[in-house]
Order: sequence, then structure tokens, then C-alpha cells
Amino acid sequence: MNSRTAAAEEKGEAAQLVLPLPRHPPRYDRDAFLIAPTNDAAWRAAEAWLASADPSLIICGPPGSGKTHLATILAENDGWFIDWPDEAATPPPDAKIAIIDRLPADDPRLFLSMLEELTSAGLRTVLVGRGHPGEWAMGFQDLRTRLEAIPRASLDQPDEALLRAVISKAFGDRQIAVDAAVVEYAAPRLPRTFAAALAFVERADEEAARRKKKITVALAKEIVTAFEAAGAAALTA
Repeated sequence: MNSRTAAAEEKGEAAQLVLPLPRHPPRYDRDAFLIAPTNDAAWRAAEAWLASADPSLIICGPPGSGKTHLATILAENDGWFIDWPDEAATPPPDAKIAIIDRLPADDPRLFLSMLEELTSAGLRTVLVGRGHPGEWAMGFQDLRTRLEAIPRASLDQPDEALLRAVISKAFGDRQIAVDAAVVEYAAPRLPRTFAAALAFVERADEEAARRKKKITVALAKEIVTAFEAAGAAALTA
């Protein structure tokens, strides 16, 4: 027993050993997808596409809005994520849906060629990215025309209720139990964006680990105040 531990016990304090716990990756299953008025239309559009014969679907929205999550649900059993620009990759034999994430691509002509090859090979495609799909063409009219004709599931920024749910889920993904008061304090005071919610959770986790303390309303207030001083633009990039 070292002197520090002995001193702690003399004061009646429990000596604590801080260990680096492994983080669980975010859950991308159906039960973890949070449906609210701001994304219900996108969810219904994605379900309708899955039941249709349309060869392609676009999923677009702001950072952190659940685009990849929604695409993963659609391709749960027979999907293939393409690591752009590895257009020469060979699909697994059971693949039926090819998912191209993190659009726009940096070479619109090569992207259009790959899209046509996938369609010719009998694969359905889900195109996932931020911003307006028309901008993904980068001025290449043939690609723009193709993208404009594809059905779309557009995700929006969250309302306050969804922001609360996103914050709670993000803490859960990190295996962190926080008092509901922390979420209730932060949600109405943060910029109403997914990026702000996720940045808040990340900062709270970092600060609590650094201070070796629990995440409290007082800590949440510090972080929100710091975000307000930094400006909303810093949280929505």
C-alpha cells in the first residue's frame, strides 16, 4: 500500500484505479435508429425504396444526421460498402446493394462510370453524402442529370426532442451513464445540430476522464459556455 492510498483510506475515501475501458462502436441496427418528426419522411422514403424496383437511392443530410446508419439498415443482410475510390474492388458473392458513402466523390466522371458499372452488374446502389446531391456532380452535367433522377431520403437537423435522444444515445454508445438532468440542461442550450450534440458528448467524456470525475450539470454548463464562446460555426463544420 503506498502513502497516497493509505492517506485516502485514512480519510474514509475509496481508492479508485482509473482504467482505459474499451469503447463500443456506435450501434447501426434498426432499434438504434431514432425516428422523430425531422427524419420520419426520410425513413419512410428509404423503406419505400427498399420495397421498390428502383436501382438507386440517395441518402443526404448534415454531418451526424444518421445517413450511414440508415444506409446500413437498408443493406443489413446483403450490403457491400465500397471504399471510394477503390472502384476496382470485387463485391462479395451475396451482395445485392452497394453503398457508396462520404460523397461527393473527387472525380465525378469516374464516379458516374462506377455507378453505371454497378447497375450493369445487377447491384442496387445507395449513395450517401452531405449537402445537396446536385452539388456532388461538380458541374458535370451527365452526373447531375443522373443524380437528380434518383429518389432521395433527406435527413434534417434535429428538433429539441431528437437532440435529447441523440445526446443520450451518444453517451450510451460510449458506455457512460449520466443523470437525465445533464441531457435536459444541454439540449435546449446547444446549437440545434447533430454535430453540436456529438461534440458536446465527446467534450464531456474527455473532461470527465481528465478530471477523473462524473459528468454533472456543472460540467455540462462549463462545456456549453465554452461552445457559446467558440461560436456555432465551430460545431457545425
